[in-house]
Amino acid sequence: MKVFTNQIEHERPDSLTAIQIKNQRFNKGFFLAMLLALLLLSQVSKAQVLDNVALDNIKPLEELLTIAEGNMASIDRLSTSQEKVMEEISVTKKKWLRHLALTAGVNYGNGIVSDQLTDGATDNRFTYLTRQNITYNVGLNLRLPFTEVSSRKHEIKIQKLEIKRLEGMKQEQRDFIRQEVVRFYKELKSCLKAVELQTEVVEANEVALKIAENFFKAGKTPMEQYRMAVDACYTSKLEYEKSKNEAWYCMKILSELVGESILK
Repeated sequence: MKVFTNQIEHERPDSLTAIQIKNQRFNKGFFLAMLLALLLLSQVSKAQVLDNVALDNIKPLEELLTIAEGNMASIDRLSTSQEKVMEEISVTKKKWLRHLALTAGVNYGNGIVSDQLTDGATDNRFTYLTRQNITYNVGLNLRLPFTEVSSRKHEIKIQKLEIKRLEGMKQEQRDFIRQEVVRFYKELKSCLKAVELQTEVVEANEVALKIAENFFKAGKTPMEQYRMAVDACYTSKLEYEKSKNEAWYCMKILSELVGESILK
């Protein structure tokens, strides 16, 4: 009984009819069709974004580079740091004013002046005068230690070097964003061209499938050729959706790098 069962199970693959084989091949085309339908449902929003999008509708590369540099938050932060250091330099240059002092004073008092008058003919006479005296004193005092002068000079130099360092970091950020924008701009251009070419392939395969379907219904085309036409049509559609997905990804990344819409 065991030998008989094994023999039946061994003979099952050989017992498949030609119709069953054709049905299996046709099911492969049906599976591709279902896979394409699911992919289309997941890519609806992306397809809507890419509708009527061509390279002519995208802003020029130089404009995108300028916008990207202007919208970089990291460059803004570095510029703010530079302004802060410049203000610190201005404060450092004025530190010597702390050692400058302005003095002023007023003296007030009453005095008696005695004058002796002699004319030779008469006796000496004394005259007493009472006067009020007011004295104003204004002075400028500067006490600037030598160490203060030396340290001030080095402190300003250090702050200027900090400004140069920040400027170098800003340039690194500019170079990075420019490289990324150029790279994704080229990729987007290539993807849009691929979408355009793949559209033509899909249209050609749809025409070929329709012709093959008519011949198949009329009994003039075997199942194998019809299946190949179905596979070619749905495979080209899958490649078309793949190209659109890559183009959408590049456009999304490029918009994030630029900081705003890249469309005109």
